[in-house]
Amino acid sequence: MSLNDEKLSPSQPPQQPFAPQPPGDSSSGGCGRVGLIGCGILTLLLGAAAIVFLLKADDLFGWAMENFQAQIMQSLPEDLEDEEAARLRRAFDSAIAAVQEGTVDPRALQQMQEQLRESMWESGQTLTREQVTRLTEALERVGKSDELSPTPTKDASPGS
Repeated sequence: MSLNDEKLSPSQPPQQPFAPQPPGDSSSGGCGRVGLIGCGILTLLLGAAAIVFLLKADDLFGWAMENFQAQIMQSLPEDLEDEEAARLRRAFDSAIAAVQEGTVDPRALQQMQEQLRESMWESGQTLTREQVTRLTEALERVGKSDELSPTPTKDASPGS
């Protein structure tokens, strides 16, 4: 007898790949108890994480701003004066304090985020003085700093 003859032997019935269950014999339906318990635990963990995030959002913002500040300070142009760098540091500090106190104008915060994004996008490259000035002014608006640099204008009163 050859190998092919054994495969085609009439004494052995062909094997079925699987034995399907009749449609009405299903003993479990839906998720099951284990699935519901797992989903419940996951929901509790996500709820706890959301509460912790809400309670620590100010600290998280401060931490992120400190990291942004460190990266931006490394990208300052070489010809930037020490006073301008110090002004940028003070603007960062006042913006962080304002957010932690909850005294932030949403539009000013959005403008600051745009300037941060632009500055961080240029990360690894030296920022221009114009970018530093725009970022500093945006941070000062968030921090409501009194050091906002007024635009120089000539007095247009009659008799000048």
